[in-house]
Amino acid sequence: MKRNSVFILMILLLAPVLFLSQQSQSNNVNGLTADRGSYEILSSYQGRNNVLKVDGSKTDWFIASYSLAKYRRKEITIEFSADVRREGAAGNLAWHVNNDGIWPMITEKYNAAQGQWHTIKGKLFVIPNNNNPCMYLTNWENNSPNTVYYVANFNIMITEGNPLTPDLTLTPLKSAYANNFLVGSIIDYTWADQTSGKHYDLLTHHSSTVTSAITYPVSLAPSVKGGAYWWETADRAIDIIKRKGIPVHGHVLIWHENTPEWIYTGSRVDVQANLNAYIRTVLGHFKGKINSWDVVNEAMKDNPSAADVKGDWRNGVRKQDNPWYTALGADYIEMAFRAARSADPEVKLYYNDYNNVWNGSVNVNKIDVICRMINDINTRYRAEGNTRNLIEGVGLQCHFQPKVNINDVRKSLNKLKTLGIEIAISELDISAVGINDDTRGVGKDSTMSEKDELAQARVYAKLFRLFREYKEIKRVTMWGLDDGTSWLSGGTPCLFDWKLNAKKTYYAVIDPDGFLKQYGER
Repeated sequence: MKRNSVFILMILLLAPVLFLSQQSQSNNVNGLTADRGSYEILSSYQGRNNVLKVDGSKTDWFIASYSLAKYRRKEITIEFSADVRREGAAGNLAWHVNNDGIWPMITEKYNAAQGQWHTIKGKLFVIPNNNNPCMYLTNWENNSPNTVYYVANFNIMITEGNPLTPDLTLTPLKSAYANNFLVGSIIDYTWADQTSGKHYDLLTHHSSTVTSAITYPVSLAPSVKGGAYWWETADRAIDIIKRKGIPVHGHVLIWHENTPEWIYTGSRVDVQANLNAYIRTVLGHFKGKINSWDVVNEAMKDNPSAADVKGDWRNGVRKQDNPWYTALGADYIEMAFRAARSADPEVKLYYNDYNNVWNGSVNVNKIDVICRMINDINTRYRAEGNTRNLIEGVGLQCHFQPKVNINDVRKSLNKLKTLGIEIAISELDISAVGINDDTRGVGKDSTMSEKDELAQARVYAKLFRLFREYKEIKRVTMWGLDDGTSWLSGGTPCLFDWKLNAKKTYYAVIDPDGFLKQYGER
């Protein structure tokens, strides 16, 4: 359920050169400029005045930027808005801040239509630490030779000081569920730095587990075969979390997205060798630091038909836009798990997927195909004389809306518990707007109506009340610490607002029975 959340590893190397090559601030649009030779300033264009025009064929990653040099190492809140237009092709538009090892996102417009203006606004608290700090517009593409970008009405306000006010006297979530399951959140360097400052204080106050979303293949693997792996960012973050004694879950080893092409390119023999080598390298590096891994992520079709899953579970494997299936067929799933078990006999291995509970109905076919896949692989593995399952856990992604039917979630859990392995609620958030909201950042300022806030909180309360019933559930991970850094910020989906203050959702989770007694079931 993540959209390109780890696209920018190469930016760390490119950033100094790109930023230093900018034009002087006298030739800009309200302080916004671009890479030398890539842009011009138009007096007007398509109903907008004073427009920055950027040629996508002459720039890389960074379309336009605004210097934050005067705020280096200062605590600031950035509030901005801009009209942005792509011509030539639809695609992404995202505003980030470049920092050492992380690139926090201010806001984004995902898959923006070409040929029309998009008003993009956002808000972010950040401490710029890069030698040449700036906020920048990116398209998430190496280059875009057929695309031209236009930026107008760029307005920015920067306020010094730290607005974050978490209350660390509140009962920790980890304490409330100490007798049930681990509970925690994620670390991800494109959304915020949860390993320092008040974000870190809040994360460690409440978490007895942390999922690393900075260990995608594209985050670690070299861009070309034989190159050096990028360990620095992940090592730093994971070491900081481990020093607090918090177990880390790794996400993810094999996925059809966010993977350098060389790993799944070549003959079947070549690709299997690449898969084995990648898993062996990563698990060897993190051995003893990461307690469990999502080995394979989202390998099944979104909505398998009855015909897809009749007979062989392999019929239900995702084929479209899945280079692993193209190279290795459905066998890549078992190959990955066997490679992981060989690389680290002690680490716990999970399969992770979504769409098991969706829009108020149970996707019976998908749950069925996942269960039959896991049972088949584990049965054959044990038949070889192994006393331990190969797939030891299943992660249930729960990106819900308030209308989700709790009884359907129960049916899903009942089906998964028949596997006899661990269950993790691996990615939990409840978006008041909806899973398809394609803007991040707007939720930082959103205020919910009391009706919407209570509806959201009641679902959280009902879910945690349900989760307590299952001894098979070993981990519940919130997919985002706060509304300000959530990937679904527009839906205000988290337990804490952008200032890190507890929302009604926190109180609903900390005491589901008491909350529902006070506010009712609906």
